Amino acid sequence: MLKKRERNKIYKGVLIAEGLDDPKVINDLSVYKAIITDDTMAIDYDGNIGRWHIYHVKVSKKEIDQLQKHLLYGWYAHFWRGNTIIVVYNDKQFKIKKNDKSTWQEAVTHGKSQEIPENELDFPTC
Repeated sequence: MLKKRERNKIYKGVLIAEGLDDPKVINDLSVYKAIITDDTMAIDYDGNIGRWHIYHVKVSKKEIDQLQKHLLYGWYAHFWRGNTIIVVYNDKQFKIKKNDKSTWQEAVTHGKSQEIPENELDFPTC
């Protein structure tokens, strides 16, 4: 039987530590997978290259709302449950449908307005 704390973590999601103002907030989350990339990833808009530290987490809606406060401009996190994806930017959240890309337009447009390349606005859930 799941502890009450785990039952509330109904969303899976992906966070990139480099997109947070304080990556230590990840320490308080339920992380089930961590990936460190090669040092060939863009880490800012000044042309600096480095590694991404990618964390797959299980979170509650309340934790999603708290994480939003730590997202940097030009980065996003996304969380899913069933067919619903919540795309979170520093200043906005969008609820989209995984299987209906017509619901993605506002989230993609907002990401592009923050200079995120369109090919990175794919919101993978696997």
